[in-house]
Amino acid sequence: MSNTEILHRLQQECKVDFIPRDFSTNVVNELKNLKKMRFDGVLVVGDLRNYSFLETGLPTIFVYDLPGFMGAPYALFPDHKVLSAQLDRLKLSSSPSAAVAMFHDLVEKVKLFAVLKKMKEARILLATNHRYINEYRGDTRKTYPPRYNESITKALDRSLGTKVTKIGISEVAEDKEIKDIWYSGNKEAEQIAKMWIRRAKEMKDTLESEVVKSAKMYLAFKALLRKYNATAIAYALRSLVKQPRVIDTVFPSLGNSELQKQGIVGCCQGHLNVVLTHMLGQYAFGKPSMMGDFQIDTFNNVTWLMHCGAPHNPHGGNEIVPYVIRDHAERPVRSHATPGCGACSEVVYPAGEPVTIWRIDLLSKTILVHTGTTASHSIYKDFYEYLGCRTKLLVNVDDAKKIQRHFYADKTGKHRSGILGDYRKEIKDLATLMGYTVIEEDRS
Repeated sequence: MSNTEILHRLQQECKVDFIPRDFSTNVVNELKNLKKMRFDGVLVVGDLRNYSFLETGLPTIFVYDLPGFMGAPYALFPDHKVLSAQLDRLKLSSSPSAAVAMFHDLVEKVKLFAVLKKMKEARILLATNHRYINEYRGDTRKTYPPRYNESITKALDRSLGTKVTKIGISEVAEDKEIKDIWYSGNKEAEQIAKMWIRRAKEMKDTLESEVVKSAKMYLAFKALLRKYNATAIAYALRSLVKQPRVIDTVFPSLGNSELQKQGIVGCCQGHLNVVLTHMLGQYAFGKPSMMGDFQIDTFNNVTWLMHCGAPHNPHGGNEIVPYVIRDHAERPVRSHATPGCGACSEVVYPAGEPVTIWRIDLLSKTILVHTGTTASHSIYKDFYEYLGCRTKLLVNVDDAKKIQRHFYADKTGKHRSGILGDYRKEIKDLATLMGYTVIEEDRS
């Protein structure tokens, strides 16, 4: 297979465009300017004694051609966003499937170029009254460091290039389209609410009128995404109006789940690192994620995420898992099925499936990750009833104490992102191209 044929196949399978260059010509000066020329990555094929490809500052994949003299500085790769791959074009491997597997591995790595390009083009709309664009909770005696927002946005621009627009309740409540959605007898919202209820396993402890309010919030999300030309939304507000009454309370849960069916990331709190983790998961693996407060049970070797809501289609695509529509655990009224009690999803995750719990951290340029298998809720008594948040994603792990040793809310927050599937290897590859360090919580 020639280099031209390799590029042709990669373009077809990865939907990535290449501009070929021959290193036998003088392209060193060109390499130094690739970032300024807005290239998204570099693919190097073949033995190379000129290390200038390490200096582009761009995500790079170096492909070793078996057999060949080992001239590349592999030890330097992690510090220069360089990922390695291998080809067996002469089919030296005894097993024919080995060469096929090598090319497939290269394809999956090249696809990550497209993921990072999509992140660079993405725009997050953050709706919060919080002063800061990334919330975390740790030692209550501590305050946010000076120029925190600026530090976060600079770190984001350097590593992923994603843009963030921050608005508050004033921008939401004063929007004419949102006023029309909220105050009118919106037929579209009523139809969406009936669809959610019809597809649910059951509805309990809430009212159809609360579900309709959630549908109105979903329509407001769509309006805000259009208005601000955003591709993802984090909505940390609990109403669409200023100075809301109790009966004006509405939660983002069901609206986020509906966005996730369309491949759009929606989160209900202002945890920017988690939103970005969701986006990476959606773009790289084609599946929506659950955000949740992170819990660790060292006795039963179980970690879990809990939140009032999760994707209805955690496998991606159109497949819907069972879910129950319930009132919200953080409702401002204590009684159930009362105006203001809210509506959210209790998603029933299937047991026995591989799952990845992870989170990126912009300031430290690290990714925390551990994997396991979804667990049955029979481990705990009455777990689904009124203990904490409505949805619980339980994960059987080998050694929960190892994971616990890495938990530090001051540094990485107390929320994590959960996605069905074991994506440890892919996340490590992605981290290399991003210039991040991976901390495997369950192995270190």
